[in-house]
Amino acid sequence: MQKIVTFSFDDGVTQDRKLISLLKKYGLKCTFNLNSKLLGSKGALSKIAPDDVKEVYAGFEVASHTCTHPLLTQCSPARIAEEVVGDYLRLSELVGYPVRGFAYPGGRPNCDRLVTEMLRACTSLVYARTNISTYELSFPRDLLQWDPTLHILDLRTDELIDRFDVAKEDCLLYIWGHSFELDRPGGWERAEAVFARIASLHGVTCMTNMEVCDWMKEFRLRA
Repeated sequence: MQKIVTFSFDDGVTQDRKLISLLKKYGLKCTFNLNSKLLGSKGALSKIAPDDVKEVYAGFEVASHTCTHPLLTQCSPARIAEEVVGDYLRLSELVGYPVRGFAYPGGRPNCDRLVTEMLRACTSLVYARTNISTYELSFPRDLLQWDPTLHILDLRTDELIDRFDVAKEDCLLYIWGHSFELDRPGGWERAEAVFARIASLHGVTCMTNMEVCDWMKEFRLRA
């Protein structure tokens, strides 16, 4: 039996530095989804500078989140291709390895059949994460429409960790979010409580999103 937990956080904001410190404190892995053309931007949400990406995210997985964070369901096919392919190619240059993962940007719904089929036909991406919570501990049936378990600040997080802890079969707990959301009152304390609880569980393996995909392939858990 394999019990796997995976995390991903979007947008490449400067709060990722604090988040990474917490993840390292508890020995946890994570995937970070970045927008290459927004790196280094300042404002309400300041982003990690391009030249700092390799150092900041060393030891973690960097994945694509489109170049400029548009809602892809409202984009032309040409724009979708430009946003997606351009992003993972640039990020691959910055981190020094092939970026193979993706998270759909924008609100709900942030993907549809056209967008997913374009990714399937025209890119080298292995997986693409949505923002639709399943509240389940199951592996994805379609890696290019990978629905996470729930958001890190969801009120049901403790319930799902409890279910994960007592599970008697292969299971996956997928928690996602944005590190800037943790600036809300109690957010960082809540995140650390989640990390500490997961780190205390026995028989649990923490993987990046891509490592989950590789594990599924190796053990023939087909999407």
